[in-house]
Amino acid sequence: MMDDLKVANGVAMYNGNLYVAEQNRITRYAAPDFDLNLPFNKMREVIYDKLPDKDHHGWRYITFGPDNKLYVTIGAPCNICDPQGIEASIIRMNPDGSNVETYAKGVRNSVGMDFQPGTNTLHFTDNGVDMMGDDIPHDELNAAPRKDMHFGFPFYAGGKARQAEWKDKTTPKDVAYPAAEFQAHSANLGFKFYTGKQFPTEYQNNAIVAQHGSWNRSKPVGYQLMRVTFDENHQVKNSEVFIDGWLNNGEIWGRPTDVLQLPDGSLLVSDDYNDIIYRVSYGEQSSSPAVKSSGVAPKVLTGLQMPESSISHPDGRIFITEIGGFGKNGDGKVTVLNADGTTKTLADGLNDPKGIDLFNNQLYVADVNQVVRIDLDGKKTIIAKSTDFQNTPVFLNDIEIDGLGNVYVSDSGDDNGKLAGIYKITPAGKVIKIIGDKSGIKRPNGLLMDGPNKLLVADFGNGKLFQVTFDGVSDKPKSKVILLNSGFGGADGLIRDTNGTLYISDWANGKVWQLSEPKATPQLITEGHQSAADISLSVDGKYILMPDMKAGQLVSLPIK
Repeated sequence: MMDDLKVANGVAMYNGNLYVAEQNRITRYAAPDFDLNLPFNKMREVIYDKLPDKDHHGWRYITFGPDNKLYVTIGAPCNICDPQGIEASIIRMNPDGSNVETYAKGVRNSVGMDFQPGTNTLHFTDNGVDMMGDDIPHDELNAAPRKDMHFGFPFYAGGKARQAEWKDKTTPKDVAYPAAEFQAHSANLGFKFYTGKQFPTEYQNNAIVAQHGSWNRSKPVGYQLMRVTFDENHQVKNSEVFIDGWLNNGEIWGRPTDVLQLPDGSLLVSDDYNDIIYRVSYGEQSSSPAVKSSGVAPKVLTGLQMPESSISHPDGRIFITEIGGFGKNGDGKVTVLNADGTTKTLADGLNDPKGIDLFNNQLYVADVNQVVRIDLDGKKTIIAKSTDFQNTPVFLNDIEIDGLGNVYVSDSGDDNGKLAGIYKITPAGKVIKIIGDKSGIKRPNGLLMDGPNKLLVADFGNGKLFQVTFDGVSDKPKSKVILLNSGFGGADGLIRDTNGTLYISDWANGKVWQLSEPKATPQLITEGHQSAADISLSVDGKYILMPDMKAGQLVSLPIK
């Protein structure tokens, strides 16, 4: 938990990093395993600290564009005034905060941006000037297909309306007028272009806009979702009410604030009046959660050929590595367990696939002496072959990925730990050795991020738990190994649950242990399995998914 933020509002994810917009700055946080118990305030990286530090319209909204740049809205610090510097604009920058430039000017107060499918044109909401009457000026939806366009403020109060003190001033050349106008003071905030398949085809590429509702009108308006449709030329055709009911006979029941789309094509709508989030679906007979259970239909999935590792996708699917015949090349595969309990092969032709992880909707698998990336259509790409490693890999075992996209892979070496080590594979494909077989860790197996440039490591050779810290920049990083705990037999998998509780599997003795923190006394939560391999967490956080390799099963262990 972080409680030292200043008017934190906009958030965005990019390449595994969490971006947060505060009133005065934009910060970036590496998000290893998205563990909220990690010291995020110590992981904070300020990428830009020159936002106008003024309270009025100080909520910043951010999003990444198709150009991989971060777009930031900066409201005017007033009802109507002459903005200074980058006030009343939309700026954009590189993901590291460099190359900052003004993209759009004359934007009074936008808190919603998205890019139109088919054109990649930036669209944004903007709220008109207050205190000009019940029905003027209009609120806006604007289109900015190129940079350096001016959208009128303060010369125009909203739409083509002019405020008295500004009506005689010379307007900028080529002012861009709204693509769509909304009821004055309806306070249009977050919106999204709908690209899902769940709603009928006529909803494709519509803009769904949250109207927060008026505060300075004799009769309240807004408090609803609007639907903006577009013609074949991607121009606004009309707008209509999509969902209402939050304003009933003048009484306010809720205030829609933002809209997001889930992978299944349903929508999430936030309501900051009731502090709740709604899910909007189409064609479902009864309400259901955004994520269907844990993705595990049976308590035990049988019939697998030496399952070693698994990972859950946010949509409820589980991907499982199957070794097949140990030491036999070409018969390994990745199997998909669907939310309805059915299975199918995603990718085959692997050798002895073990650890698996998911990053940016792609799977990464440790396959004996190489690391393979597999997209969700089953296409395989070798991202690190045997000759890329500083030492010839013997037994690549577990996979872990940090928030920057660096892939960490353990090599358990031979039975005595010879040639064991841990490697880092950068997004550019460079392989860097973090530790070798002289580190004090006999046979590194399970890996788990423990903060920036820190890994927890399960030692398969002696059942110990270590922490490894290392220099995240150098090609030959200095590392430090700290013993944290012991007694885990053939220590294999490592995982944290959503509360930060740590779990360790013991392959040799068929057990799984629970620890409140790495140095805590271990508590045994299950035993009697043939071989508890590389564990993972179900997508709803309620189960530990444990492959029992020798039994050919995937077992779901309830923890909540």
